[in-house]
Amino acid sequence: MEFVEIASFSSRLEAETIGHALDAHDIPFMVQSPDIGMFGPGFMGATASGAALLVPEDCAARARELLACAVTPLADEPQAEDAEAMARDEDAARGHG
Repeated sequence: MEFVEIASFSSRLEAETIGHALDAHDIPFMVQSPDIGMFGPGFMGATASGAALLVPEDCAARARELLACAVTPLADEPQAEDAEAMARDEDAARGHG
């Protein structure tokens, strides 16, 4: 099962908390961080390294949808409005718009 990053947080505690919101929807998650765990650096607040929330690739779209009210999408994920604007720009550049 391939896991993909769907969000990043300033601390492991934030990532774990948001990740557990997926439990009710039977979406497994994993938190990846260079710290040593829940009671290591990052337990009480932000760390320079932060933490990533990962889910199985086939669950990523549903997880992003479920967490949209609480999680800002990663910068490299185009939003629907951005994708539409990019398509319009491409059409205009080809002389179709």
